[in-house]
Amino acid sequence: MLETIALLALQGPPTALASSTSDTSFAADPLVRDESWFRRQEGAIGSAPYLGGHGLQTLLGDLTGDGFDDVPGDVDALVWSPRPGVGEVSPHDFLFSTRASTAQYEDGDLLRLAEGQGFVVEIAESVFLAAILPTGGSFDLDAATWIAADRLAFSVASDLTGTVLGDVLDGDVLVLDRPTSTVSRLYTEAQIQAFVDHATGGTSAVGDVLSLSVYPPTGELVFTIQSPSAADATVFGEGAGGRILTGWEESDWGFQQATELDALAFVSKDLPQPPQLVVDDPHASPGSVFSFLVRHGTPGMLAEGFLALSSDYHGQPGQGIGFFGLDPNDRWLRRQIQRGRTHPTYFDSVGQILFDWQVPVLPPGVNRARVIFQVLEHGRGWTPPLAIRVE
Repeated sequence: MLETIALLALQGPPTALASSTSDTSFAADPLVRDESWFRRQEGAIGSAPYLGGHGLQTLLGDLTGDGFDDVPGDVDALVWSPRPGVGEVSPHDFLFSTRASTAQYEDGDLLRLAEGQGFVVEIAESVFLAAILPTGGSFDLDAATWIAADRLAFSVASDLTGTVLGDVLDGDVLVLDRPTSTVSRLYTEAQIQAFVDHATGGTSAVGDVLSLSVYPPTGELVFTIQSPSAADATVFGEGAGGRILTGWEESDWGFQQATELDALAFVSKDLPQPPQLVVDDPHASPGSVFSFLVRHGTPGMLAEGFLALSSDYHGQPGQGIGFFGLDPNDRWLRRQIQRGRTHPTYFDSVGQILFDWQVPVLPPGVNRARVIFQVLEHGRGWTPPLAIRVE
């Protein structure tokens, strides 16, 4: 049995965040993009967005200086990695990696959202390369999880040759020891294959290991695989010689379109489901009426909407997404609150609200504006912030 990282005791049923390899949907969510993080709690029917693509885009901000918030593309690794001494849980308590490199980060970097806007590189691709020293193949981090303090289990997206461990397959599970900057092989692809064969009674090749995590109730390493397609969103565990986690099969996620599960992070702490602020396109024309939809609210509960031109970070323990992301000193926000224009509205019988915003005309000489919105459900908490570009 693996030694698990020392985390706070689990409260309630196990909960996980995940991301898919391709755009998909749930019964109440027509579009869930491949960079979105969605949440599922054991015993619940289906899943719901936790941090959608536009929300993640808002938190990253304009990284390239071109005036547009940057979309990270497909997220292919999620790691539960709580910040020391921070009580609330928010998206900032997870590390993530993307499928493609950009000018700002590599596909093998593990990133953390900065408190405010942007990101920091928590573990750089160069750290993995320096430990593995491959002579052939392209390194892309495909899955990762802490299995003990300073010990990170991970898997790669494609085979590597000539490493310090010999050839590494995309189905191998390796371990990076941070203090010594060394790697070891925890499981070979053949051993992962044996776990899956034991769990399913089949012999279909597993292909790539797509995600890794630790299941809090048992402390065992769990993972998802690329094939067979009927099980590529099923969570397997190393326990009992290889098993399917009860309540975490592909059908339990509630996908409306088949997809692979390529990022998974079980959380060893209470992780509330936040209400979701949704737009089809985060662009608005000056003087127009722009509509927002809020989903996954509590039927009959009161909600208010807030907007600002500048972002900030204020932890809100246990309150929806876990933080207030607008600048309290922002003049638009202060004026809105002073004039009582937060538009208090009650969620309907299915937990939805439609907000309409009269987009202001921009002042002379101003060609564009970035306006950030966040909705508060009373008694439950905040949606993720969402930025709209007005031009």
